[in-house]
Amino acid sequence: MRIVNVNNKISFGYDKNLNKELKMRLKEYPDKKWADTLSSMNSYCNKLETEVSQTPSKENSSRYNDYLDMFLNLKQMLAGFVTITFDDFRYADREYKHYMDEYIKSGQPDDSWQKEVCDSLSAWTQETQISPTIHKNEKSESDNEKEVKDASITQKADGIKKSLIEIYTPTKSSPRGFADVVGMDDLKRDLSEDIVNYIKNPEAIKSDYDEYGLEVSKGLLLYGPPGCGKTYIIQALSLEADVPLLMLNLSNAGSHYINMTSKNIYNAFQEAFKTAEKIGKPCLLFMDEIDTLGFDRTSRTENEDIKQVGTLLQSIDNAKDKNIIVIGATNKYNLLDPAVKRRFENMYFVDLPSKDKIKSLLIKHLSSIEKGKKLAESSEKLDILADMLNGYSNSSVCIIIKNAAKCAKRRSRADIDIVDFQESIKTSNQEKPNRKDYTPDYIKDFKIGFI
Repeated sequence: MRIVNVNNKISFGYDKNLNKELKMRLKEYPDKKWADTLSSMNSYCNKLETEVSQTPSKENSSRYNDYLDMFLNLKQMLAGFVTITFDDFRYADREYKHYMDEYIKSGQPDDSWQKEVCDSLSAWTQETQISPTIHKNEKSESDNEKEVKDASITQKADGIKKSLIEIYTPTKSSPRGFADVVGMDDLKRDLSEDIVNYIKNPEAIKSDYDEYGLEVSKGLLLYGPPGCGKTYIIQALSLEADVPLLMLNLSNAGSHYINMTSKNIYNAFQEAFKTAEKIGKPCLLFMDEIDTLGFDRTSRTENEDIKQVGTLLQSIDNAKDKNIIVIGATNKYNLLDPAVKRRFENMYFVDLPSKDKIKSLLIKHLSSIEKGKKLAESSEKLDILADMLNGYSNSSVCIIIKNAAKCAKRRSRADIDIVDFQESIKTSNQEKPNRKDYTPDYIKDFKIGFI
């Protein structure tokens, strides 16, 4: 970091009253270990600010720059963690306003480090754009000011202004409930018991809690090979329980700007909380490919990566009291951070379909079309097809069935037969996933998906 136009003495510091409020909040926070961690971070951040003010601030002073870098980064991290811990406290906004007011009064130049404190806090404020009109002098924007402003606008375009939460809307091909889901019998039973029954019959919650100590599931993780129906059954769950399905748009949540991914995760959950409150009934919050946000922190060294996972963990914890049932899905269970896994009370391995379930898929699809009914009624041929399709995922089986229908059409519009499936397998380019690549170490021959 290049520091210019610095002064020997700091002209302002953190908001003392806000600091006292934070200490009181942390003192009353139920998670004492987390509160102590934030308290220590806050105390050290204040000490660093004092150290910066007392260190000779010559332009070539590497030690001064070290202290300043450490202070700015820690202050930004503190603002983020306090914001996600106390979402009603508006810590970053209040601290930013205090620093900005004091900065304007101090008469410091625009490229001073005091201004950098405000810039670092802006990553966690409600409004990230810093207006050039705040400066006391009415000069035109410098190149540096314009760069800061443009970056802030781009940050908004890069995530905040995009839709982070999408409400699922069923299509013609969407399931209308569990009856449309082939297989997954144990999973459908558990989802019915743990979620659907409680939502449709709230009185059952009290009865089951009093008699068995059972509560509504607040976290659910599905994992296993791709194409086996993880997203499909969650769509069916929302229709079965008649509750909204909120889908976190991971492509919009990610950002190459520092701290923006963490802030987007936080904003997405806040949006989900407001939606649930407005609707007045439980909502499902679905995060597909959750491993892209909740990766194992031991594999990363960047502060932003570590903070991103921390934000996700805290957001999932906060969702438990906001009428939100958090659901995650991943093909890469082994890449998830252990703490992320522990946030989900129930975890289900959605496996490749067995031969019996492949036969059920064949019957379901073939019997619904005129040229496939004859094949759907032949138990002998269905057994042959089940052997041919063994090892393919649910989605691959469906694709192969559709391509087989095209092959039959090319044969002078003949009935669909085994020969068409043989041709479809050759031309559809579907691959059999290696089950071991998606199976945790403790999973052996146990299956809970398509049994």
